[in-house]
Amino acid sequence: MRLTLLTPDQARAVGAALDRLAAWWRRLREQFTALARRVIDTARDLTRLADLAHAAVHRPDRPAWASPYGPAPKGHR
Repeated sequence: MRLTLLTPDQARAVGAALDRLAAWWRRLREQFTALARRVIDTARDLTRLADLAHAAVHRPDRPAWASPYGPAPKGHR
């Protein structure tokens, strides 16, 4: 394996490329962080909606299997 030194122009070009890459990764991380926050907020809102729906449907005074319309009629007349 042969190692060669970079010229000053090549070293500056490599440094500039690494700076651009670091900036790109930083922006990507910021975007993923913002996305994660939005997902967390949406999940929290959906959980709240599910709790409200459950509270509207759930009746602690009646077993889950009981009909809200009362007992079934006793035959046809």
